[in-house]
Amino acid sequence: MLDHLDSIVNHGSTHCRDLLFRVHEFTKLSAENRDFIAKYEGFVPAIVEILSNDSEVEVIELVMKVLELIIQEDSRIKRQLHDLIFRNKRDCLYPFVLLLEKGNFKAKISSAKVLESIASTMNSQTTMFENQALLTGLYKLVSLETNQTARAAGLSSLIAVSQSRNVKTKLVRLGIVRTGGKILSNQETEVAVIEKVMKVLEIVSMCPEGRTAICIDDGCLKAIITRLMNVSVTATEHGIGVLWSVCYLSGDRMANQALVKSNGDRKVVLVMQSKCSGSVRLMCGDLVKLFQANSKPWLKSYETRTTRVS
Repeated sequence: MLDHLDSIVNHGSTHCRDLLFRVHEFTKLSAENRDFIAKYEGFVPAIVEILSNDSEVEVIELVMKVLELIIQEDSRIKRQLHDLIFRNKRDCLYPFVLLLEKGNFKAKISSAKVLESIASTMNSQTTMFENQALLTGLYKLVSLETNQTARAAGLSSLIAVSQSRNVKTKLVRLGIVRTGGKILSNQETEVAVIEKVMKVLEIVSMCPEGRTAICIDDGCLKAIITRLMNVSVTATEHGIGVLWSVCYLSGDRMANQALVKSNGDRKVVLVMQSKCSGSVRLMCGDLVKLFQANSKPWLKSYETRTTRVS
C-alpha cells in the first residue's frame, strides 16, 4: 500500500485508476486504514489535484469515494479539503457536477456527501449556489432517485448550501416544494428523509417565493400537516416552522383554512403542550392566536385552561 500511495503522491494522475481502486478497497476495510490514508503526507493534495485534472468519470468516482470515507475520520481533513478545492484556480466544482450527471449511483451519493462536508464557509456556499448545474444535479438526486440514501444525501447537501435567499429562490424555481410534498406523501419514505424534507421546506418558507409556492401547493401543505406528530420530534418542529411562515408570517388565508380543515389547528395545540423547544412553542402560540382570531370556540377554552396550568 505504501508503494501505491507514493505513486499517487509523486506521479499524480498518471496511470492512477488501478492505484486508486486499490486504495479505495484498502480504505473500506477499517477506521484505522482510513485514518492512515487520511494522514499520509501529501495524499489529500494529490487526489484533489487528480480531481482537478482528470476528466475520466471512473477516476473521479474513485477519488470521490475515497474522499467520502476519509473525511469521516478527522475534521481537519474536511478543512484541508475545503481549502484545497476552493483555492484551486480551476473550476473546482466541475467534477461534482460531472458525477451528479454521469456518475454511477454510489458515486453520486459520495459526491453529495463530500459537497455537504465542504460547505462550511460563506465563501464555499456562495460558490456552490452560484453554480446552477450543481444545484440542478443535487435537486435531481432528490427528485428523480427513489433510493432513500441518495435522497438523504442530496437533501443534506441542499440544506448545507441553502442559507442565502438567492439559493432558496432557485430551489423553489426548480420545484423543491412539489417534490417535497410528493416525498412526504409517500408512505415508504424513511424518517431521516422526512426530517430533511421538512427542514428544506422550512428553509425555503423563509423567503416570499417559497411561502407562495407552499401556499398554492395543496398536496405539499396537506402532507406537512399529516406528518405532524406522526414521525419524529425533529420532523414536527420543522413542520411547525413551515406552518408558522405560511400561516402567521405570510398571513395566507387559504393556507390557514387548509390547516384548520385538516385538523392542523388541534395538532398545533398538541405540539405546544408537548416537550418541544422554546422557539417552536412560541411559533405554536402565534398560530393559536391566529386560530382564535378566526373564532374557534373550543380553542379559546382550551387555551385558557392551558395558560392557567402553565
